[in-house]
Amino acid sequence: MKLKWAVSVLGLMLSMVLCCGCIAEEKTDTEELRVGVLVYNQDDLFIQSVRDELDECFRKTEREESCRITVSFFDSMGSQLTQNEQIDTFIENGYDVLCVNLVDRTDAATIIDKGKSANVPIVFFNREPVSADLERWDRIYYVGTDAAEGGKLQGEIFLDYYEKHRETVDKNGDGVIQYVLLEGEPGHQDAAIRTESCIKRIKEGGAGMERLAGANANWKLNQGKEKMEAWLQEFGDEIEAVISNNDAMALGALDALGKQKWSKIQAAVIGLDGIEEARIAIQEKRMIGTVINDAEGQAEAIVKLALQLGRGEPPKNIPGMEKRVVRLPYELLTQ
Repeated sequence: MKLKWAVSVLGLMLSMVLCCGCIAEEKTDTEELRVGVLVYNQDDLFIQSVRDELDECFRKTEREESCRITVSFFDSMGSQLTQNEQIDTFIENGYDVLCVNLVDRTDAATIIDKGKSANVPIVFFNREPVSADLERWDRIYYVGTDAAEGGKLQGEIFLDYYEKHRETVDKNGDGVIQYVLLEGEPGHQDAAIRTESCIKRIKEGGAGMERLAGANANWKLNQGKEKMEAWLQEFGDEIEAVISNNDAMALGALDALGKQKWSKIQAAVIGLDGIEEARIAIQEKRMIGTVINDAEGQAEAIVKLALQLGRGEPPKNIPGMEKRVVRLPYELLTQ
């Protein structure tokens, strides 16, 4: 009886060991992908939305693909030196793929060379490296939009509003729109291209344009507000339109216009990105429109590329991809 009991216990223990061995083996066989994501500055409202969409999309992909994805987000806080050091950290810790929102697009070569030396593929997003840098290695990709198209659509939003509210917009009735311009940071390709494309489209549509002032507000709401307050002091009711390279700066301008001292001044304000705060301002008719920069679509493209590159597969079935560049379309949002 005792012998029989001992054999039973031994059998049970052996079963438990074998079972544990199966679990350990199952865990070992589970695919694991390590992804490092670096953003130029997390205070940027649009970049915040892209980051949130990326986090959600990686989690969704993890469930659908039955794999384990470790995603680490780093904020480079506007310093390219910091970002380069963060890249080194990810590579030293054995990450499989990097997703990089450059601080300085002209310094992409440094990051590309780091990735190439360690054979770690890179997906750049939002800030496009210069074309020569994109040719340095065949395992680097870019996800973004067509800046010229965004500016053109801003111009079309303005033209449509101007046609319907000509007397309201052209307050002095001189047939020319006196405007102020809020631009992104100096040297950023999207800032210059959006500006040029927007003004060109408005002029092509037959509206006369006179620039009263313009300044770089570095994509930030508080800087947009500061610039607008200074212009209101200088020009007051002469300002008929505010053209902004992004929604955050446009919202800053709206904050300035909403101050009691300037609350009676009306100006047609237009932005770009489609962030939630701008959508609310459009619903409230404080802003005439924006161009939606598809954060969700960009996140989906980045995640698909990261997954395929991390697995060592050639990327395929990525909507909007031509060669190694993915460009997502914009959408209009107006009153």
